[in-house]
This record gives sequence, structure tokens and C-alpha cells, in this order.
Amino acid sequence: MVLSAEKALTDTKEQIKAQRRQARLAVTLDEQHSIQQQIQKLEKQQRRQRQEIFKVEDEIMEKRDSLITSLERRLAQNTTTEELFTIHWAVK
Repeated sequence: MVLSAEKALTDTKEQIKAQRRQARLAVTLDEQHSIQQQIQKLEKQQRRQRQEIFKVEDEIMEKRDSLITSLERRLAQNTTTEELFTIHWAVK
């Protein structure tokens, strides 16, 4: 889960780099403006992706904590043996 979120973040970073390169090469102000808007959109996406990574990591930690708690409960269980009934039989 974390790896896929990190890959998406890496892809977005690469797109931002490419857009910045294009912005340096832009000839007209309109072209420069549209590229800057695209960069702004990608940077917002990048922030959301970082938040998603933190969210996924938090979910993983919560699952791990619940597993640890479950294991602790299982370790703390006491088992007792109680004889309920006895069966006697004979083969003739």
C-alpha cells in the first residue's frame, strides 16, 4: 500500500520537474501561465499524495497495534481442564 502511494508521489514529482523545464522554455506569457497553472495543480496533488502516504502508514500502524493487542490477549488466556463425564466400555 505504501509502495504504491510512494510510486504515485514519485511520478507526480517527475511531472512537476518536466513542467518546470517546459516553463523555462516557454515563449509566450499565455504558455507560461498555463504551465504554471499545471505546476500548481500538480503540487496540490503532490501534497494530497503525501497526506495519503501518512494515512496509509497510520492505518498500517493501527492494524499492527490491534494484532499486538490480540496476541497479548491470547497470551494472557488461562486454560483449565474440568472432567465433565467418564465413559466406560468393554469389548466382549
